[in-house]
Amino acid sequence: MKYHLKNGKIYLGDKMKKVLVVGESVIDVFAYPREKLILGDSNPGYLKRSLGGVARNIAENLARLDVDTTLFTVLGKDEGRRWIMTSAQNARLKLSAITVEQTPSYISIQNEVNDHVVSIALMDEIEMLDVEDVKKRENIFGKSDIIVLETNLRQDVLEYIAKTYQQKDIYVDLISCQKANKVKAIYPYIRTLKMNLLEAKYLANLADDISDENLGKYFISKGVKEVYITKGNEGSIFVSPDEVKHIKTNVIDVKNTAGAGDAYFAGVIYAEINNLDPLVFGTKAALLTLQDEKAVSEDLSIEKLNEINI
Repeated sequence: MKYHLKNGKIYLGDKMKKVLVVGESVIDVFAYPREKLILGDSNPGYLKRSLGGVARNIAENLARLDVDTTLFTVLGKDEGRRWIMTSAQNARLKLSAITVEQTPSYISIQNEVNDHVVSIALMDEIEMLDVEDVKKRENIFGKSDIIVLETNLRQDVLEYIAKTYQQKDIYVDLISCQKANKVKAIYPYIRTLKMNLLEAKYLANLADDISDENLGKYFISKGVKEVYITKGNEGSIFVSPDEVKHIKTNVIDVKNTAGAGDAYFAGVIYAEINNLDPLVFGTKAALLTLQDEKAVSEDLSIEKLNEINI
């Protein structure tokens, strides 16, 4: 299918391309040490709060890239709800939400070079989003061209969406090793699967010395149409039944690694629906986000991505 830009918006023929992202919105709390991090000890440091959640991050990044995007999520009866709604409005991101008691939270410990060390995710509230909630939003799902899912969702919800809307382009972000196994039941329905190298190796359960290419081909053999595997500062790889592509990344000053993978996936989606190079635009979006203290950079735009050289 061919897409084109018109007045800064993405269109399929005369119809604007619509993306629906389903998953969590989260309040992120990042803890930074003032000096070298010493595990098992009390480290002087400081905190920063921001909005996060893989689904929310992907959705806001897409909205900032002028993609017509709706986020279906859970929001608590708290300050987080108001914060997320205001942020969505500022980014021109549409929201559909079910109400829960508390907005999910994510606490991340960073080291002295601003790299992620360990995190605690308070994500139980996403379990409240069930199949009946999906059925009530049949109109939103039906009008979407792309549906983006993440593995914080319940197993039955993932399977229902993937099977019910299999005629749509289903994109899935794996999120973590602990939740990776959920996608095994929906491999044949996944158009695009994105994961990092650790998650891919965990899920495939193959020899540690397997090549990145053969690792990607394992998922193709299971029915996935295309695979993106990110490898941190070593770049990323794209694998499909008839193509394998690699890309390296530039060395940059990293302020925060949280959100970079979500920006990468948003860049990939934006590029794919606009006939651009997904590896290039995914990498550009990740690089821009790595240089921002927030999980979603407010500087992200089509113009900014075009200015980045890789």
